[in-house]
Amino acid sequence: MPAARAAVSVLAAACALVAAVAGCGAAPDRPAPSEGVASAGRAAPERLPPRPVPTGHGAAFRLPPRGARAARALPIGGAVCRADVGPRVQAHLELFARGRVVPVPPGIGIAPPLRRDGAYVRAGRCSYPLRTTEPTGLIELRPRRGATLGELFAIWGQPLSRTRLGPFRAPAGQSVRAYLDGARWRADPRAIPLRRHAQVVLALGPPVPLHARYMFPR
Repeated sequence: MPAARAAVSVLAAACALVAAVAGCGAAPDRPAPSEGVASAGRAAPERLPPRPVPTGHGAAFRLPPRGARAARALPIGGAVCRADVGPRVQAHLELFARGRVVPVPPGIGIAPPLRRDGAYVRAGRCSYPLRTTEPTGLIELRPRRGATLGELFAIWGQPLSRTRLGPFRAPAGQSVRAYLDGARWRADPRAIPLRRHAQVVLALGPPVPLHARYMFPR
């Protein structure tokens, strides 16, 4: 029995590390409570059969966790890097480009020097209101009103618009497809609200299967 419990623990840890890139830990696609209701830029989602999506290779898919301002702990818009105190809630972000997963790196919103533990970032000089500490797309944010996906990308130092997803640009006639809790978001993706247990997907290029839910750690 101890050996069995150890095996389960190892499997759970592996699942957490690959959740964002392989869908492990994400609940099966099913209608979100708000699906089918077009409001605040949202519309009914697209449906594709579940299938694994490979991770992209090359420099464009290996995004650095911070830009020049975050590396120097400077204010970014209204976001200030401070000693991390108080509770945080979690949201989840999945990114796809060219039919491949774009990994969300750990260390977004954490100024160096960093203290690491394998693939995890445990601490740094200071933290912004939104940050990542693991390579699963899990976002930690201070529970406050008004946090948006645009703010996260600004802290990350990556561009985001209707036609731009980090280093990837939409071909003529195409745009970034955005989803919130499984429902299509038709407005500017930068305006997507980040709140507790929000599940956000951005895709540029071929259609990919979507996770309407994510199994957040307790």
